[in-house]
Amino acid sequence: DLPNQKVRFGDIIGRTSEIVNLVDFAGKIAGTDMIVSLRGATGTGKDLFAKAIHTASDRPGPFVPICCASLPEQLLESELFGYVGGAFTGCRKEGKAGLFEIARDGTVLLDEITEMPLNSQAKILRLIQEKRVRRIGGSEEIPINSRIITATNRNLEQLVDEKQFRQDLYYRINVLPIHIPPLQERVADIPLLANHFLFQLGQEMGRDVLTFTPAAMNKLCRHDWPGNVRELKNVLSRAAILTDCETIDVGVILFSHEINRNNQRKERPVQDKQNESLSLKTQVAAY
Repeated sequence: DLPNQKVRFGDIIGRTSEIVNLVDFAGKIAGTDMIVSLRGATGTGKDLFAKAIHTASDRPGPFVPICCASLPEQLLESELFGYVGGAFTGCRKEGKAGLFEIARDGTVLLDEITEMPLNSQAKILRLIQEKRVRRIGGSEEIPINSRIITATNRNLEQLVDEKQFRQDLYYRINVLPIHIPPLQERVADIPLLANHFLFQLGQEMGRDVLTFTPAAMNKLCRHDWPGNVRELKNVLSRAAILTDCETIDVGVILFSHEINRNNQRKERPVQDKQNESLSLKTQVAAY
């Protein structure tokens, strides 16, 4: 989906009971102000659920995502809370609004919240409790009205036990948890997703309608999909590029381990091939 494109629950592809029930639950809670905790492995579609919840909430403000793992602590906090002019070396003279201010009347997605430092976690907890934000270096308390959605691919309960995640913050964000199942637990959705992505790819590439051979679809359904829906989309993008016709056959359905194996074969040094040849001659001479 495009960054500025509205995502709706109808855009979430799946007919297994797990996905149908999750979409139904997410639809019921979308209109509330309560924090939603999205849980699931990488590539399961947590961002898609977050955007759909925001769209269904009818909030007039923007959807503002931030990856908590991609920034060091000081930059993360300046992005989230903003800062006043002169707060630290290299900052803007006029200061900067934080994402919670920018997302006024909208939604903030705290992606990979488990990677947030404990000090930052304490500040997020305070923000949730008081519904106010203070810019770095400032004294003014700015009221905020943004809905918070958190997402993680890690075991929150285990991190709390290991003192890597604040227990008080855990209880604050875990009010409405949504556990998105991995693709290997919803095999019945693979043909539906595969055909959906292939149709999109055909349109993007200006190709006639692409279809799967039975063998290709069988290979897709038998794979365990450690990268989940994201991996499926990548595999199909590669297949659509590699195929010379309008049919996706089993030969162009390549998974990462198959590509790595092929590359290793191509990269084997000439000396190895010479040794193999000498070894073969020795074996033949022995008969």
